[in-house]
Amino acid sequence: MNANLEHLVVLQAQDLELKRLREELAEAPRRVAAAEAARSKAEALLAAAKQALTKEEVLRRSQESDVTDRRGKIARLRKQMDSATSAAQITALEHEIKFSEESISKLEDEELASMERTERFDAEKETATKAVEKTTAALEAERARAAEVTQSNNAAVQGIEGERQTLRAQIKESDAGEAALSTYDRISKAKGTGVSEAIDHKCSACQMMVRPQRWNDLTGREHDHEIFTCETCGRMLFWDPRRDAPGSWAAGERLASAKAVAKSLESRA
Repeated sequence: MNANLEHLVVLQAQDLELKRLREELAEAPRRVAAAEAARSKAEALLAAAKQALTKEEVLRRSQESDVTDRRGKIARLRKQMDSATSAAQITALEHEIKFSEESISKLEDEELASMERTERFDAEKETATKAVEKTTAALEAERARAAEVTQSNNAAVQGIEGERQTLRAQIKESDAGEAALSTYDRISKAKGTGVSEAIDHKCSACQMMVRPQRWNDLTGREHDHEIFTCETCGRMLFWDPRRDAPGSWAAGERLASAKAVAKSLESRA
């Protein structure tokens, strides 16, 4: 394999790993903010439930006081009936007593409704309390995770950036390296990646087939020092003889694999 292409394979893996690390760094405060918002929402629901319970308690005290007042009034009215001297007075007192009794019945119904609402608000309070506890624990976990990610990823970024600068300088100093690096930068800026692994007669980036002759040139030993590009997407192609099927990459594996590929191909040359 062309020496510059070997280095570009590693460089791209470094660039992709840096992108992943920086995305995690950017995502960490957003995750914390989302956890804070979730806890704030739970706290607001808990506060609303407590406020509703307080309101119902005040309402029932008022209702109980009104019932007591009306019962006292009924007792007074009944005493007045004992001293009433005319049928008209008795009828008027009876109407007042009936009205007070109806008011008491209505107040008792309202008090019962208040008690039913209180049961519902109690349940909401219990649910909200658990939600606050859960979201508080989640927030603490996200803050701890964010601190860990910030520390580890910043250290990793610093280390890879140093390796990347050294590698870019090494590529520039090689024969035709500056042109290869310029091509890589241009394609990467436009498409996200500048180098693509050829697997199973396809460009793994655009998934288009590689012509048989180009595949033979790419995988044969006669053209080890040439750089071939995908005729569809324009990315520079490389072939790893150890891989003949596409696979997914876990965090950090791409960079480690790229370094291993470069080392393997260097010894194969």
